[in-house]
Amino acid sequence: MVEFSETFELDCGELDQDHRRLIEMLNEIVAMLDDGKTGDCKSKVQEFVNFSKAHFRREERFLAKAGYPGLQEHCAHHIRLNKKMDHILEFADMAGVNEKARESLKKELVFFLMDDVITTDLDFKSFVEDKRP
Repeated sequence: MVEFSETFELDCGELDQDHRRLIEMLNEIVAMLDDGKTGDCKSKVQEFVNFSKAHFRREERFLAKAGYPGLQEHCAHHIRLNKKMDHILEFADMAGVNEKARESLKKELVFFLMDDVITTDLDFKSFVEDKRP
């Protein structure tokens, strides 16, 4: 289980809410897989992917409005994460019949989320904080 930590907070209401929701979705998928309930796995993972893509769009709009100088690099990172989502969906396709796919799916979801929330989003936290009055 992944927990939302205060260290993940960006102090950006909508983005923090998105991150909390992504963590909730990830934990729901992992719980399903751990309980052997793989029937809805593919649809739940597709919801996670769709929400992630919508989150990326919200985040990019927010950063553009804030004048974030690293926006282009951040958008490029989102493109790379979108490609990772294709692999995540492939694992979800096989999760019902393949234990390795289930384990890989869990790992990839956690890595994906940590790559987005910790690795790159925290990079713009200080910029956003500096913009506050």
